[in-house]
Amino acid sequence: MATGSDFAAACKQASRQMRRLPAELRRALAGEVRDQVAEPLAADIRGAWAGPYAHALAAATKARVQTDPQIVVGGTRRVVSGGASARALVYGTEWGGGRRVKAIPRTPQRKGHRRRTTQQFPRQGQHAVYGTIHRTLDRTLDRWADVVADIIDKALRDG
Repeated sequence: MATGSDFAAACKQASRQMRRLPAELRRALAGEVRDQVAEPLAADIRGAWAGPYAHALAAATKARVQTDPQIVVGGTRRVVSGGASARALVYGTEWGGGRRVKAIPRTPQRKGHRRRTTQQFPRQGQHAVYGTIHRTLDRTLDRWADVVADIIDKALRDG
C-alpha cells in the first residue's frame, strides 16, 4: 500500500466484507480473533507501559471481541489517587505533558491558585500504544489473515 489512506480504505473494505458473513461464522471468527490476535497485541501493549502508572495503564488495556482485532486502552474510571482517569494517563504517557495552566477557584475553605496540569509526564511520551502497534503490525496482520482463512476453510469443509 502506498499511503496510510490506502491502508485505511483497505481496512474499511475488509470490515464491510466481514459484516456480510453469516452470524455464526462471525461469532466463531470474533472469538478466535480476540484469543489469537487482539489479546497478544494487548499483552504486548501492557508490557510496554513503564513508569509509576504502568500497573494502572496495564489494567486499562483490554481486547474486544470483534471480527477485526480491537484494543481498548483507557477509560473514564478514576485509577490513581490524584483522581486522574485511565484516559488522562494514556494521553499523558503517549504524548507527554503540556504547559496548560488550570485555575483552581477560590472557595470559603481554600485560596484560589493556578497550577500546571499534566506536568508529571515527560515532554515526549513513551509511545507504548502506537509504538507497539507499529512494531508488531506485520505480525498482527499475518495472524489475523491466518485466523480468517482457517475459520472460513473450516466453515466450508463443515458446511
